[in-house]
Amino acid sequence: MLERLVDRVKACPAIEQVIIATTDSPKDDVLADFCSKKGWLLYRGAEMDVLDRVYQAARQFKVRHIVRVTPDCPLLDPEILGRALELYRKQSLDYVSNAQGCRFPDGLDVEVFSFAALETAWRGASDSSEREHVTAFLVKRPEQFRSGRLEAPEDCSQFKWSVDNAADLDFVRLVYGRLENKEKPFLMSDILKLLNDHPELRRPAAESVVNEGYYRSLAADPAVAPRKLVLDRSARLLDSARRLIPGGSQTFSKGPTQFVQGASPSFLARGQGCRVWDVDGNSYLDTAMALGSVILGYAHPSVDEAVRAQMKDGISFSLPHPLEVELSERLSRIIPCAEMVRFAKNGSDATSGAVRLARAFTGREKIACCGYHGWQDWYIGTTTRNRGVPPAVRQLTLPFEYNRIESLERLFQENRGQIAAVIMEPVGIIEPQGDFLRQVQAIARREGALLIFDEVLTGFRISLGGAQAHFGVTPDLACFGKALANGFPLSVVVGRRDVMKLFEEVFFSFTFGGETVSLAAAMATLDQLEKEKVIPRLWSLGRELRDGYNVLARHYGLQGKTSCDGLPPRTVVQFLGTEQESLLLKSFFQQECMKRGLLFSGAQNPSFSHGDAEVEEILRVYRSVLEGLAGALKAGNLADRLEGDLLQPVFRRA
Repeated sequence: MLERLVDRVKACPAIEQVIIATTDSPKDDVLADFCSKKGWLLYRGAEMDVLDRVYQAARQFKVRHIVRVTPDCPLLDPEILGRALELYRKQSLDYVSNAQGCRFPDGLDVEVFSFAALETAWRGASDSSEREHVTAFLVKRPEQFRSGRLEAPEDCSQFKWSVDNAADLDFVRLVYGRLENKEKPFLMSDILKLLNDHPELRRPAAESVVNEGYYRSLAADPAVAPRKLVLDRSARLLDSARRLIPGGSQTFSKGPTQFVQGASPSFLARGQGCRVWDVDGNSYLDTAMALGSVILGYAHPSVDEAVRAQMKDGISFSLPHPLEVELSERLSRIIPCAEMVRFAKNGSDATSGAVRLARAFTGREKIACCGYHGWQDWYIGTTTRNRGVPPAVRQLTLPFEYNRIESLERLFQENRGQIAAVIMEPVGIIEPQGDFLRQVQAIARREGALLIFDEVLTGFRISLGGAQAHFGVTPDLACFGKALANGFPLSVVVGRRDVMKLFEEVFFSFTFGGETVSLAAAMATLDQLEKEKVIPRLWSLGRELRDGYNVLARHYGLQGKTSCDGLPPRTVVQFLGTEQESLLLKSFFQQECMKRGLLFSGAQNPSFSHGDAEVEEILRVYRSVLEGLAGALKAGNLADRLEGDLLQPVFRRA
């Protein structure tokens, strides 16, 4: 593998010399002998301090500019290597990589950096993870180094072409067997064409996680120390809120039952980027991002500028504003099912409007549902938060199970000709298995019911056109909200023209339905989503958060207690066991995250303002808290370490 890699590196005309930097361990004597026979330049140094090894090799051979590749990548593309060097030189950068969220297959990793940057890292790096992983110091300090990313022309991040196990090696041997040419090396495009022409050669990602070694190395770094939180003003405000506001909050999931009181703030005063400050001045790195609605970051300049400009002209008018047409035209181009568009404010508005429309269109009353769809009677009556919902209304909504197509078939068999629509979240924590979504679509069509996708969470996060674009299944109607306007209140119902036209008769009308500030915010948000490759970054950062969490949980022996699950742009940290056990685990975990400056509520909704440094910060907090959780479980005193009341569920399924 090393010889293959050296040959491929030398195929790049810009490379002047190749140096092998290996360890001084006796087990690498055979490698040193091999390099000597080949006449390759060789440096041997510290086994675990890889940063020192690379630095000393560069210093000994007087290298000013370094291209770093690793021998677990024998499919390295010399053209990609050349492009990385060109970017590095043209822009006079300190560091260039194609590995962090750049959408290349794992196994084509290239890094280029200056000796000056390497020396700065060598002098400044103290954590063991920064010594074991050569460029971690550079990646974590974007403000200190001029860095660049080499982006892939298309998203190939689902492919794993590095060699970590026997199955990986078999795949690489297969590729060489099909493509090896003595005159010129094959490229990434050749491998992709091979896999496209022969889909049987495609294989699922190996069980090993990309960068697993790095995530494990975080456990050897010093733990993040807790801080003493002063929450005096937060406590006073909460006392006042409890006297004036039922539950102390306008939103259940932001209320005091969802955060460990005494160890968590109850009120936030401001936000900037991906950080927030509570009313007592404590700062936190945010993972919830306003329940997933802030997709670009708090106080994003382009959105705020658009809002300020619109406010000068007015917010609400006596007649419609042109922005209503402009945003509708834009959404109809982006969302597959959107032939017509109707605005609302909350996700619950949109889902309830879609359900009313479906009942009017079909002349039926019952609704099959799967997922969470808001506070209105038709849905919330299916949960334990059903007080005030008449029994007759509750009986009209029929839940079915995700990935259990037989549960939906059963509903239609038991309610022949009565179901107006199937409304569902196309994906939640669990991904659809096989053709589940297409099967749902086929059943709805066969039975004369409409298919409604609730994309309030998935819209503009999974892909620009929502989960329907990502999975290639187009519903009759869909509901979007949250991320559409980067935190400004706006939701939409979109769908088939023949169905949507019925909104001319179905009453779905709001004083603030065409409020222009939120429409302007949505236009500015969509500008960023389309121009700045926001969603690919969410996939990359989310994958690192998910994989890093699970590697660390396994490291501390907690794989039976907690896991991070979901598609990368939105994952959820789950705690396992009975309800009481899981709530205790989550309460302690949240408490300890807050002490370390991480606002944790369970859901991880990365934003465009998060970067590699923030992901690193989050994982370091997780590493520290997971270590503490494992210790408390081993000592058997987890409940004693809780500094406030146990968290409570917002509702349970009825």
